[in-house]
Amino acid sequence: MRHILIVGRNGVGKSTLIRALIEAIPVPVDGFLTKKEVPGPDGFCPVYIHAYRAPKQFSAENCIGLCREGQSIAFPEAFDRFADTMRLPQNGVIVFDELGFLESNALRFTEAILRTLDDAPFVIAAVRDKHTPFLDAVRSHPRADVYRIDESSRDRLRETLLSNLPALLPDLF
Repeated sequence: MRHILIVGRNGVGKSTLIRALIEAIPVPVDGFLTKKEVPGPDGFCPVYIHAYRAPKQFSAENCIGLCREGQSIAFPEAFDRFADTMRLPQNGVIVFDELGFLESNALRFTEAILRTLDDAPFVIAAVRDKHTPFLDAVRSHPRADVYRIDESSRDRLRETLLSNLPALLPDLF
């Protein structure tokens, strides 16, 4: 099976498309999602990483960075802590929602992502449309199919991927 990587800028619908695909796949899901929260008094928005199907937690342990207009502060140690808890389901899907530039200096985390792309049966990932060595390696992975999404293509892409899921994932249907 090939992995599905949905590539686009912030706010274009990558996560929405992933949720639609996951709802259509009849197997367990594991992985993570990242979520930017509302700004604090300093104007920075905290960004948290959460296990995909677990209750969300908001603590220093899973705060992976802070960002505001044109500025970001990454916490690689939080990414690496999360990498230590990642597991591969034997018969399910791994979701990475989303891979971006904050994790560029989190060596254990980036290695775990690339190893998962090598070993997992199936991954669906949202990937930021930025160029970093890590993101370029993810997008060029030999088992990955890259689907570009923007405002004009998102509805058509959703239709196409949903209707082609049985062909894309024959082992799951």
